[in-house]
Amino acid sequence: MNNKTANITLLDCTLRDGGYVNNWMFGYKNIQEIVSLLGLSNVEYIEVGFIRLGDYNKDQVLFDQMNQLSELIYSTNKKISVIVEIGYGYPVAAFPVKSDNTADLIRVIMWKRHQKECFEYCTELIEKGYKVCVQLTRTDQYTADEFATLIRNFNQLKLYGLYIVDTFGLLTKDMLLGYFNIANDLLNTDIAIGYHSHNNLQQAFSNAISLAEVACKHELMIDASILGMGRGAGNLQLELFMKYLNEKHNKNYDLTPVLQAADDYIIPIYKEIPWGYSMPYYLSAVNNVNPSYVNYIENRGFTIQQIDRLFKRLNQEGFNIVYDEIAINNIIDNEII
Repeated sequence: MNNKTANITLLDCTLRDGGYVNNWMFGYKNIQEIVSLLGLSNVEYIEVGFIRLGDYNKDQVLFDQMNQLSELIYSTNKKISVIVEIGYGYPVAAFPVKSDNTADLIRVIMWKRHQKECFEYCTELIEKGYKVCVQLTRTDQYTADEFATLIRNFNQLKLYGLYIVDTFGLLTKDMLLGYFNIANDLLNTDIAIGYHSHNNLQQAFSNAISLAEVACKHELMIDASILGMGRGAGNLQLELFMKYLNEKHNKNYDLTPVLQAADDYIIPIYKEIPWGYSMPYYLSAVNNVNPSYVNYIENRGFTIQQIDRLFKRLNQEGFNIVYDEIAINNIIDNEII
């Protein structure tokens, strides 16, 4: 066996993570077509959106009941995923027992402060028959010892996967491999290791390759989206990583339906609401600042140097992690920048 990971699977998150761009408003027929085309591409998992409390609109990929997924489930022969965020009030009791009419995989977004709640939530989902992945939001905030302890704790569950999530888009290759090596050594081997990137430093593609090139005892799950669709700097580009896996790992992904989905549905959105590399998002990663601040200061006339000073001040005053509009306004009003 060579030194490359033998079992790599792709999870497309165009609809779910890409939905931050257009408020998840893809249109009902478009959603069905995107799912169908992604299925034809041979991607292993298709994440169709959020499960969360709210009023359901069939033109959005925001669902408040599992039965709203039924037509999407039957539009492809691929595994369907949805994501739920701990701390936002969606009761685990609202999930029905796993069946042919439900998603195959539920991914649970977990902030560091919600570990106990997440453990209990995942326990109940697994008991209902679902495959469950835990998404470690802002993995970079864990020390090596904290990360190891968390893994030992979650090894008690029959998880499908545990994800390294680069929420602020700041993980370098060495940082990523540091977390990966701990997981590779300590995580039960029947639990997949996942990677969800953000492209603030334009490292999503190279980071994903670095994981694919190391010896891994686990299934490796990589998230990607068509054209890298995602808020701000965007995500790993599905078409780029599919091509790499076809050439270097003997995969058989079909890029033609991905290109069709891009032509018909994703590029028209990009022309109206572009995403991708920008210096403000680069600076948010460099300064370890929540990228939501970029959304707030855009189009307000600040120079790049002013944004850098503003983000440094947010970091110094401890307002960098949790978005705080009052804090940033105070800094601006006091002309600190």
